[in-house]
Amino acid sequence: MAEVNWTKFALENISDIADFISKDSVSYAELFVRRIFEKVVILQDHPNSGRIVPEFENIHIRELIFSQLPNCLPVNNSRC
Repeated sequence: MAEVNWTKFALENISDIADFISKDSVSYAELFVRRIFEKVVILQDHPNSGRIVPEFENIHIRELIFSQLPNCLPVNNSRC
């Protein structure tokens, strides 16, 4: 089993996203955070399943792409 090391920056980002989501729904914010941590278990059990981070070009640094947010930005108070 591989060890996953969380950076302070990553944990702060997760917290910021959860705070944003919680403005609409605390339960969805909690679900979002829970799913992120559940997904990371994949890297612990299967470390090569993550994508090599292009910026580092190091096979020992992997990332999982995780997004549950809309892929659009609201303009002038419109909704996605």
